Amino acid sequence: MKQSKRESFAHRALTLALPIALQNLLSSCAGLVDTAMVVGIGNVAIAGMGVAGRWTFLYSVVVFGLCSGSSALIAQFWGAKDARSIRRAFGVGSLFALIISVVYAVVSMTFPEHMMRVFTADRALIETGAIYLRNVALWAPFFAATMIAASALRSTEDVITPLITSGLSVLLNTCFNYALIYGKFGMPELGIRGAAIATVLSMGICTVLTFVIAVRKKSVVFTHIRDIFSVDLAFARHYLTVTLPVLLNELIWAVGTNIYIMVLARQGTENYAGYTMYDAVQQLLFVFFIGMCHACSIIVGKTVGEGKPGEAYKLARKFSILTPVLSVLCGAELILIRNQVLSLLPIETEYARTVASNLLLLYGIWMPMRMIPYIMVVGIFRAGGDTKIGFYYDAFTVFGLGVPTVAILGLIVKAPFLVILGGMFVAEDVIKTILCIRRFRSRQWIRQLTLPGENERL
Repeated sequence: MKQSKRESFAHRALTLALPIALQNLLSSCAGLVDTAMVVGIGNVAIAGMGVAGRWTFLYSVVVFGLCSGSSALIAQFWGAKDARSIRRAFGVGSLFALIISVVYAVVSMTFPEHMMRVFTADRALIETGAIYLRNVALWAPFFAATMIAASALRSTEDVITPLITSGLSVLLNTCFNYALIYGKFGMPELGIRGAAIATVLSMGICTVLTFVIAVRKKSVVFTHIRDIFSVDLAFARHYLTVTLPVLLNELIWAVGTNIYIMVLARQGTENYAGYTMYDAVQQLLFVFFIGMCHACSIIVGKTVGEGKPGEAYKLARKFSILTPVLSVLCGAELILIRNQVLSLLPIETEYARTVASNLLLLYGIWMPMRMIPYIMVVGIFRAGGDTKIGFYYDAFTVFGLGVPTVAILGLIVKAPFLVILGGMFVAEDVIKTILCIRRFRSRQWIRQLTLPGENERL
């Protein structure tokens, strides 16, 4: 019987985790396709798009914060079989995402040069990046709608629809990029402007397809459209109480990450080139843990919503053990194959290749320590209803410990590049891991977010 339960847990976790991981891998591939296509039109174009990408990154982090907060609510409503509240949470999330996306799109179309000057003073990069920002602006509402819908579908255990639409989006983005950047298939040759338009078109089609498939499958999220728009002030306030701390958590993490990048980029071109290659490789590996984290969030949140706190704790404990075990195995594999993987990338100098290899070695060794707080904050605490604690932990460890450590090592001590990144890992992760384990064992993160009195049940 115990063996059967273990198999049931593993099957349930992997059934949810693998499609989500694959979806995130496809999303990462879309970014790589953009980069690979634009490389062919020159260094200024790729650098300009890269700088502009800092803004799209910040925007996507804000949307992810809304999605993550929505997921915490919807997963618990799913467990409580509260269909009406699922749709209302989706409605409020969509409304706030739409407002943010419209503001971002308007600013991008109106002030793209000012946005570029925040990150660079190079006139050529400003002009090129501004072209990209202005033309990619309409991507923002489509992206927000797709992400909020995909988040709601995953939280109700439909992980296949977002996977299908993500795959199609990558395929369309590749085709549109090729046609519009280089003027193929009778299309005009638009260069970086074509890359932006391709992104808008592929995401727009992905958005429409996501809604069409979900409606045809009669997803609980879309069965009664009127519920999506029947949101009162009390429900909206409840939504913001849960979601706003998550949004702030993601924002401070994004700002801290950008500060790290500013320091690391000042350590020399070859060092930063090595870091860029390291980051590309580790991001591809990280998508599996994103899948595990989302699976954990869905399962734990649903169980808390069912009113089973003891069972939720047991399931969360399984994830908190499984994740570092898997990270040890993945880290060991990364260490063994890192040089073979790097040999596939067009790294210009041997020094940059060595930097990337050493950083991947460090990451492979340190991976379990980084994954423990990740699974606990994003996958367990938020799903359990404790959406504020992650904000407090990140505010302290990123800005109180990580940023000062990296700044001192990189700008004052002038430490070796590997030491700077290692210092960041230690400063962020050791204290955060201790705090997270203590919080987990206290069970104070288990909080019911469902609302009494809702009359439509699944």
